[in-house]
Amino acid sequence: MRRTRLVISLILGIALSVGLLVVIRMNQSAVAASVDASITLPSEADGGAPDSQQVTNTAYIAVRFADNDVAVRAITFTKPISALRALELSGFAFTTADFGWGLFLCSIEDVGDSGDACDNDDRYWATYYWDGGSWAGRMVGITEAMITQTGHLEAFSWSDPGWDPVDPPPASPLTAAWQALVWLQAQQEPDGGYGTPGSTAEVLMALGANRMAADSAARANTMSRGAGLAGSDAAGAGKLGVALTAHDICWPRQAPMPLDYYSPTTGAFDVDAAPHAWAMLGTAALSETVPPSATQYLMSLQQPSGGWEWGQGWGVDTNSTALAIQALVAAGEPLTSTSIVSALTYLQLAQNADGGFPYDPTSAWGTESDTNSTAYVVQALLAAGQDPLTVPWTINDTHPMGYLLAMQLEDGSFEWQPGLGPNQAATQQVIPALLHRPFPVRIVALDVCSGAYLPLVSRGE
Repeated sequence: MRRTRLVISLILGIALSVGLLVVIRMNQSAVAASVDASITLPSEADGGAPDSQQVTNTAYIAVRFADNDVAVRAITFTKPISALRALELSGFAFTTADFGWGLFLCSIEDVGDSGDACDNDDRYWATYYWDGGSWAGRMVGITEAMITQTGHLEAFSWSDPGWDPVDPPPASPLTAAWQALVWLQAQQEPDGGYGTPGSTAEVLMALGANRMAADSAARANTMSRGAGLAGSDAAGAGKLGVALTAHDICWPRQAPMPLDYYSPTTGAFDVDAAPHAWAMLGTAALSETVPPSATQYLMSLQQPSGGWEWGQGWGVDTNSTALAIQALVAAGEPLTSTSIVSALTYLQLAQNADGGFPYDPTSAWGTESDTNSTAYVVQALLAAGQDPLTVPWTINDTHPMGYLLAMQLEDGSFEWQPGLGPNQAATQQVIPALLHRPFPVRIVALDVCSGAYLPLVSRGE
């Protein structure tokens, strides 16, 4: 086994050797880019801004931590830099070990062994670069791999057990997500929010999908208005749960939790499917068990077409169906479940020739594709183990992700439909889909806040 591991590592350009292990912990100054939501581009130039006489290049660094968990950052440089230097500039916290033949990447953020042993057993970090059409594995170490031109995309991907490398998602959606985040953050209002409490919650979801923390103003706004959002209905509580867990922010003391809306008698968080699904997602995000009767209630609302209605009598739509699929998967429903398979069939029939999805494929008010609906469907496909880039979701040489990319404007924002201009709701909702991230973004038990938002005690203590 040891020999196999050594041979594979040499092939991948990961230098290993017998000798003294020296672990170098790197807590870069640029880590603020991943701690604060304010996007800046870390520069290679010493002392801050690049020399005005030099051309400033922009490159992207992507890290695939697991399936459906990828984050991207942008950096700037004025002269060729190594993959190691690029990773330093990205702000991702990482550790390396020197085995004598070069640096070995031990961990990035919370993935991998950051201890002195650098013992990842049968896992390792593979390094890639985008060659214009696909990911190409690096055949040299991170100190020798060079980044020389603007637009370059370097990626680091955590392997599967057994030393199998895993390609990250395609480059275009990742860079599009970053550009959308840059635009989105410029929409922040003086009070720290992004419009309504529900809209601010969705921005927190988008930031969390890219492993970026909300800034202090956005966090304070969410905490001050979170009780109102959660108190509005089960959907609001569910949205708040998905948003706060994405950042491990404590739960507002006065805010009802999703489970507070649950009725053991009926099995419902809400009589309507979409709010019920949001409450299920929020419950799962908060690391609480979704009651089996709640899962059964959601499946009982499924219509003969395989889809769900947002509210009873409203008619089946793709958005409610996408949320229902994600809620069922989050609750532990098998992907082979008749309910999920039927829902996927409904979505397949709803897909338009442009690769996108409408809100309602039978609506008398229009059946054109839109960004929000397509983004929700992409998240549902990913939750259900489907690849939105392949058959059966490829149609007329395009696919849902292709439709989304075509909806991005030059300033990084997204349109809801072609020709309608920048749309904040579309932009904030598309980012998790571009990052291949279904809901919930993160699963974590939250503390209840004391005062503004200081942790006091865990729920149940």
